[in-house]
Amino acid sequence: MPLCGFNQKMLDGLRAFNEGLVEHGLIERSGRKQQTIEDMLDAELADMRRFLTKTSTINDPRVRKVVEGLTIYAQGVYELMQGQDVSMYKEMVETLNHLMNGMDSKYYSDLEGKPDDMQQLVRYIDAQRV
Repeated sequence: MPLCGFNQKMLDGLRAFNEGLVEHGLIERSGRKQQTIEDMLDAELADMRRFLTKTSTINDPRVRKVVEGLTIYAQGVYELMQGQDVSMYKEMVETLNHLMNGMDSKYYSDLEGKPDDMQQLVRYIDAQRV
């Protein structure tokens, strides 16, 4: 994908991050707080939305971009978990890794340098099942 290319270390890091989001952020915390996973998920998403309304005041625009990007990414993972059986989270994580790896492969093997490479990459993404 037009990020820099994915390698195994990056995919392993995403896998660990995504699993940690679900395991710690939802499963462990819902148990500690004696809440349902859905209630914990709703609370986490609400906190992220509230946080993102304040990040514009982070002084360093580079830090702001990283913090906002990671928060938006975590939101996306949690939103994918909504309505899902939490015990299936590892399958969702693998599906996301497959998407990222496939995007990378598609871009660098077929699309890089073509005039409409980004539009074709978006079409590829839309055709994937997550």
